Amino acid sequence: MTGDARDLREAFASFTSATARLEREYAALRGRLARLTAELEEKNRLLSASLERERRLEAEALRQSRLAAMGEMAAMLAHEVRNPLGAMELFTGLLLQDLSEQPEARRLAQQVASGIVDLNHLVTNLLEFTRTQSPRAAAVDCCALAEDALRYTADLRSEQNVEVVRCHAAPAVTALADPDLLRPVLLNLIRNAVQAMPEGGTLTLTIGSADASVRVAIADTGVGIPPAAREEIFRPFYTTRTRGTGLGLAVARGLVTAMGGSLSVESEVGLGTTFTVELPAAHEEDA
Repeated sequence: MTGDARDLREAFASFTSATARLEREYAALRGRLARLTAELEEKNRLLSASLERERRLEAEALRQSRLAAMGEMAAMLAHEVRNPLGAMELFTGLLLQDLSEQPEARRLAQQVASGIVDLNHLVTNLLEFTRTQSPRAAAVDCCALAEDALRYTADLRSEQNVEVVRCHAAPAVTALADPDLLRPVLLNLIRNAVQAMPEGGTLTLTIGSADASVRVAIADTGVGIPPAAREEIFRPFYTTRTRGTGLGLAVARGLVTAMGGSLSVESEVGLGTTFTVELPAAHEEDA
């Protein structure tokens, strides 16, 4: 092999080696560039998510601030409205007695009385929703408290042709609860059940105890609740009724939770709904 041929072969081998090295370095650079690009995209994504989260937090803080202001205003208005409502309720009751011999006039007065009851219920829900609850636990007869709520809704049940069926485990079933908080819970649930049966139906009230707890179940034969709405109904201001405020069930769940209990719902569209309040059972030392 001549010297020129040998030099040419060495030059070609050197060129081939340099080309392979350059290709390896180029591939490494491409890999590094791909990693850096992926890292940059991930950092941009995290930054975007952080900015979006910050915007959501700011919007939520603004919403909470507005709700707090609305709550303070609602509580103030509710207190101002409650006093004249009490007087109106008293005078309407006296008027109903005076009109016992005048059916048509008494019917009109009864409509006024029903409106006052609805307003009083709304005011109570507003106050309970805005109030910080501090339960005072005691032994409470759930059967007796439920009967009070049924008496309070007697006119509404009569208007809607709703029959009541009682299924109690005993004449008295005692839970560890605050009666001042449990009373509006039962009232809200019973009113809710009656209003779910605009064409009439049956309200079944079941009170019993099991596993160191007391369960109060209020079932209706109304239209039922779609699965997608079964948690939404407990959200404040959510309602499907044209005249509803969406506070009744939110207040009920909040009060039950404050007493260390739970409120659940089971429903089947077209067949009805059951709300179940579960509370700790009272012991002898709680009485």
